[in-house]
Amino acid sequence: MAFLNKNTALAVAALVACGSAAATEDYDLRYAPGYGAADMSAPFEGGWVFQAHAYAYSGNIRSTTVGSPTDVSAAIGAPAGSLFATPTIHSNTQINVNGILPRLSYMSSTTFLGATIGGTVLLPIVHKGSSVSLTGLDGALSGPALPLLNAQQQAALLTGFGKAATVAAKAVTDGNTARSFGMGDLEFSPILRWSTENTQTLFVLTTVAPTGDYDQTRAANPSAGKFWTFRPAIQYSYIGDGWDVGGRVAYSYNTRNTETHYKSGSYVNVDLAMMKSVSESTRVGLSAYAVDQLNKDTSNMTPAQCVAQYGGVAPCTIIEARQAATLDEKGRVFGLGPEVAYIHGAGDYLLEGRVMREFGTQTRPKGFTAIVSLSKPF
Repeated sequence: MAFLNKNTALAVAALVACGSAAATEDYDLRYAPGYGAADMSAPFEGGWVFQAHAYAYSGNIRSTTVGSPTDVSAAIGAPAGSLFATPTIHSNTQINVNGILPRLSYMSSTTFLGATIGGTVLLPIVHKGSSVSLTGLDGALSGPALPLLNAQQQAALLTGFGKAATVAAKAVTDGNTARSFGMGDLEFSPILRWSTENTQTLFVLTTVAPTGDYDQTRAANPSAGKFWTFRPAIQYSYIGDGWDVGGRVAYSYNTRNTETHYKSGSYVNVDLAMMKSVSESTRVGLSAYAVDQLNKDTSNMTPAQCVAQYGGVAPCTIIEARQAATLDEKGRVFGLGPEVAYIHGAGDYLLEGRVMREFGTQTRPKGFTAIVSLSKPF
């Protein structure tokens, strides 16, 4: 059954790649969607501000895929092309991310182009998990030779196909299942702030360095990879009498991952918040976000380079299948949900919480985002 096993393994790997497509390498974004909310409409005056965001995300991709017929004639000595097995695979890819995102920011009294100058730095602490489960590994047989087989022969062929599919599926799911905890990638940004009595506009130019824990053979890492991200962003806030509105648009450009030769496409993040004061200290409202990838993921790693880098064909089969899930794809997702914020005293600190449900997904996981944030000026 060696012929059957080989083709089954390839079929399962291909089906997993097609069934769990999502753009950006290993589903990673170096920007937590929904990260900015009530704090976007809080005045950023001179001095130091410390923020701690507790972030949780859970999402998945489910699919059912019918594979291309695999010629299994040789397995029973039948004429070539006379008997085919077609696997049907139900896949579920689960992504869970939990993290603490501590940020320290400073705004000076120095001005440039009519704006005050400041800066911010963030170093996330992340626990990330990824898993793939496969069910319904059915070997549906068809072809001219099928009526020539008795029930016992058909059962034997199905059993052999099922065993081969199970072995291949275990290799694929094991290679795409991982959990890791550690420091993420360091980001630092200069800030320009323009303000009026009721508005503030920030220009933030962020650089994200690949400083976090990363192992290219794992499906989930605290770091997004050995590449740099450059992210200019504009944030606007209107701070009114009873109603506050804040919005941020950020564009992320990624260099190529030097470990995997993979380049995640550029993407735009949009965060929005609209808050209504219900008392002197409490505001309620809505938060929303959107992620839209502008160009497709690419890879220039050859099979020979993969074998040389990872030390064999076996790890490359899993890595290539995982990368095939995102190559030439562009992702999109939207999120929306309620928010509540509490301001203590005369702005001693801001505590807020929000939960957002995702919708309108395109080649990305869909799930829920929950964030609790503390902002403390000094």
